[in-house]
This record gives sequence, C-alpha cells and structure tokens, in this order.
Amino acid sequence: MGYYKPDDCFICKNGRHLDYVSKYTSHAKDGTEREISVYRCEDCSDCPYRSVCCKAKEENRRKEISVCWEFQKMRQQSYRNITTEEGKLLRCNRSIQAEGAFGQLKHNRSFKRFLTGGNIKVLAELLFLGLSQNIAHFVSKCNSSLQKQHLIQPKAYLKF
Repeated sequence: MGYYKPDDCFICKNGRHLDYVSKYTSHAKDGTEREISVYRCEDCSDCPYRSVCCKAKEENRRKEISVCWEFQKMRQQSYRNITTEEGKLLRCNRSIQAEGAFGQLKHNRSFKRFLTGGNIKVLAELLFLGLSQNIAHFVSKCNSSLQKQHLIQPKAYLKF
C-alpha cells in the first residue's frame, strides 16, 4: 500500500483510502514506548482484493493497519546503510563469517546441545563457546599471518 502524505492516508490496491483514525502508545517488554498510528479503510465492501488484503474473517469489518513511524524511519535508514557499496561488502563478509562460526561449532567441535539448563547457565555456556571460538580464530589468523584481512575488502579498511 502506498502512503499519500498530503492527506495522511494509505491507498489500497483498489484505490480506496485508509484514513487516519487514532494514535496509541505501545509499551514493549524492555520498557520502551512507541507511538502507533492506526489507519482504517473507508469501505471494503465488494472489493475484489478483500480476500488477499484484509485478514478479518467478518465480512463487515474494514481493513485496518497500525504504523509506527519511528520504526519506519529507522527501517529506511537501515536500508540506506546496507545498500551503499561499503554496506554491501560488510554484509557479504558478515554472512560468510556468521555461518562459518556455526558450522565450526556444530561440525568441527561436535557441538550438538547445551550441557546445562536454565537461561543464565545456557547464556554463560554460549558466551564461553563464542569466546573459545574467537580465540581459536585469532590463533589461526596469527599462525597464517592474515590479521586485518577480510574476504572482501571494504574501501574504508583499505586506508591502513
């Protein structure tokens, strides 16, 4: 759905307006507050896209969406960051490195399951596994003299 800023409304695939209805504050578990805007369709009756667009099972209910504009701004900023040339290179490196670490733990170090129970103990075990993995990786790089090298070199790092 496209947002039409002058009228503060969304326009659906059928050309109908979802007008601003109300605003409420959402409280997350971590204590943060988010302001959510609610938009509702003017009329969803006899719309050919209703079955795909609206998840409400009652025929007389109209399409309603909730939007956190602060989150949308952060999402746009994140998208701009990852689509830059440097962002693409960093993403490429990160995806390879993260998958490799899990593969190392599972295959080469035969990690199948946690040995302890409880959230705190599992977190401690995971931190020790990560620490030992990082130390092993560092020792491997020192032995092969590959420090300060990445699989794909971002331009920001080439200045060294």
